[in-house]
Amino acid sequence: MKFKIKEFHSKFKLKFSERYYIFRKKFIKIWDRFVAKGHEKMTIMFIPHNEKKIFNFQVSKFTILFFFFLFLIVIVTSSYAVIRNNAIKREEQRLLITYEDIRSHLLRFEKITNSIEDLVEDIKPEIEEMYSLAADTEETEEMWDFIDLEKEDTEELSKMKNIFPNEIFTLKDLQKDLICTTNTVRTVANFIDVRSRVIKDTPSIVSNRGHITSLFGWRRSPFGHGRDFHTGIDIAAAGGTPIRVTAPGVIASAGWAGGYGYMIKVKHKYGFETVYGHCRSIAVAVGQNVRKGEVIGYVGQTGNATGNHCHYEIRLGGTPINPYPYMSRLW
Repeated sequence: MKFKIKEFHSKFKLKFSERYYIFRKKFIKIWDRFVAKGHEKMTIMFIPHNEKKIFNFQVSKFTILFFFFLFLIVIVTSSYAVIRNNAIKREEQRLLITYEDIRSHLLRFEKITNSIEDLVEDIKPEIEEMYSLAADTEETEEMWDFIDLEKEDTEELSKMKNIFPNEIFTLKDLQKDLICTTNTVRTVANFIDVRSRVIKDTPSIVSNRGHITSLFGWRRSPFGHGRDFHTGIDIAAAGGTPIRVTAPGVIASAGWAGGYGYMIKVKHKYGFETVYGHCRSIAVAVGQNVRKGEVIGYVGQTGNATGNHCHYEIRLGGTPINPYPYMSRLW
């Protein structure tokens, strides 16, 4: 087996050597023929029309071939350069049109930015007033203090101030003002929410329809005994007019109370109490929970009364206070 492999290897090597030798010989022959052809001289003559000397020179075919390829390269390169130049000009025209379009957009953007800035400046006083009312302070400068969470981005942007348009930085300032405004509106909203909840549980409506005949404070006694201190407000109305509780609460007492006649006393949150005197009749019972605006009795002239009316009192911590400021529906 070993002998056969060696024999095959020797034959293959011999055949390959023979073929390589033949191929090399043919190639050398063709190359020599090509070189010989290339070195052949050609005579180029310039013959003038007059009798001047004829000018001629010899040049090899290789030289002619070299100049031919050189000329071809120049033609191809020049064509590519012309095509490329035309493409660049077209791109330049497109960029110019795009630039004009962007410029027009920037001008419109500048106008919008300026109008927004003017609008923010206009509403700043109202925002400051809202903040001072909600926070109970006249120091409104602190509301515009802004904690920049993107400080690094802002510093990076400031370094490129000469590159970006001014409107970018105006928008950045507007963003700060809008964030501060949003925070202030939230503060005011929380204040209004708390205030609304307090108002809901505070006496804040008129107890019955009618007209006021006597205010809180010192007055001439209607019974002809000089001056006396009136601890509530008298609201005259036709007998039987419904009396409504002015805040949610619990009925503390309901019945006869001497000079008050038939009287209803209601306890409310935050230490408030309301009293409704001279009722014709009572529509609630002691310990009953009542909602704001619920009917608890009816106008009459029981007790020390000169006519049909409701004697309405507000007490805070057991002390009578003027009910008039609490009777506005604006609350």
